[in-house]
This record gives sequence, structure tokens and C-alpha cells, in this order.
Amino acid sequence: MLINFLHDGLEVISHPAHGLLAGKIADKIKDKLFGNHWIETMTAIIEHDDEQISHKAKKSISKTGMPMDFAINTIPIAKSLEHAKAVFDKVNKKSSWSALILSHHLQFLYEDTAKNHAEFNKFLNDLKSFRAEVCERYKVEPGKITELYKIMIFADRLSLILCQDQVPQLGRELEINTSIDNKKYFIFESDKGNLIVKPWPFKDKSFDLSLESRLLSEIKFKDEDEFDAFLAKAPIKIKSWTFSRE
Repeated sequence: MLINFLHDGLEVISHPAHGLLAGKIADKIKDKLFGNHWIETMTAIIEHDDEQISHKAKKSISKTGMPMDFAINTIPIAKSLEHAKAVFDKVNKKSSWSALILSHHLQFLYEDTAKNHAEFNKFLNDLKSFRAEVCERYKVEPGKITELYKIMIFADRLSLILCQDQVPQLGRELEINTSIDNKKYFIFESDKGNLIVKPWPFKDKSFDLSLESRLLSEIKFKDEDEFDAFLAKAPIKIKSWTFSRE
């Protein structure tokens, strides 16, 4: 989960909601950058953070009773492997093309982590063989898939920036990453309050994006069960942004 601390409580964003926002971003990319099987690619992007293990299994509440954002909540490597396998299997049941795109992301996320874990390392090595098989099945060059995956890298990072309210104010720029077409992308807020990405990779001159989050007035909980109970009843807020080319 993604946690934003507000002056009157907490804002909680689920990983699947972040994935959905990443899919919305990817779908705005210029058509010339799309590969074949775009719906299958979108499936990988939207579902790349699904199948999260439970808050209790993650031990998502700190010793002081505060919910922990994913960035500071260290998860045991066995649990990370459990998640990686679960999300891969879910996507692969729909489409091996979708799983092909997702496999690049799992490699990106866990390659360093898996070096000292035999089972995790085997899983990632099996993914390499899997990618070769799917590329042969679809008669596509691996390099083409790598370029398509860069759309996912861009969309994932931009989604996280939006979810975590990281866009700076006063016209200052924040680097998104180097991804599509090997270009370095930045985001900043215009004088009108719109968000601008440079260089502009989108097909429309302007568009809106939205995301559902949940608001909690409580900030401390006795355990994960109590947190989940409060979260289930929490009011939903629609976060929205307007992007424009200039």
C-alpha cells in the first residue's frame, strides 16, 4: 500500500489502484509507440502490482502502530518471491504475451535481490527461458519487447509520483526516468496548476487522470486486523490531475 500522511489523517492507495493509474497513463502514449497486442500489454501494466500478500503477512503496522508505506516496509525475500510468482501466474493464465511484458518488470525489480536466494534466482532464470519461448511463439524480436516494456517503466514511475504527491511546486522539475525512446522525462506544475511532462510523449494535447484513494482519520492501530477493518469502511476520495502540453 501507498501511504500519504495528511494534516487530518492518512490517505491510503492500494497497489492495484496504482497499477490501474499506470495503465491509464500508458494508454495516453502516442500511437506510434505502440506495438502489436496492445490490450495484452495493457493487462501486464494494469495488473503488475496485483496479488499482494496480506497486510498481516507483510506486518504492515509498525511497533508504534503506524501503517507503513511500501517504500519503508521491508518484506522478507520469501514473501517477495511468493508475490512475484502469484502475479506472474495470474497474468500468464490470461496471455503469455502479457506475462512476457510482466516478466521484464519482475526481472527489473528483483534481479539484485535474487542473487543470494537460490529459489528466487531459479525463478528469474526460468523467466528468461520463458521470454525466449514467447518471442518465438509470436515471431517477435526480443528488442521490440524491450522497447515496449519501456512504456511500462515510464507509466509505473509516473503513477507512483502522482500517488505519492511528489510533483514539486513553484515550477521546479522532477525527473521521471529515462525510458521511452531512451529519452529522459521530467514533470512539473504549470502556473495554471496543470501538469506538464517534457518531452511530451502523449497523443493528446491535454487530458485528465483520476485515482481512487481511501481516507482514514485514525493514524494508529493496534494491529493489521484493526487497520483492515478501518480501511474497509473508509470514505473514498477521487484524486485527479490535468495534464497539458504547455
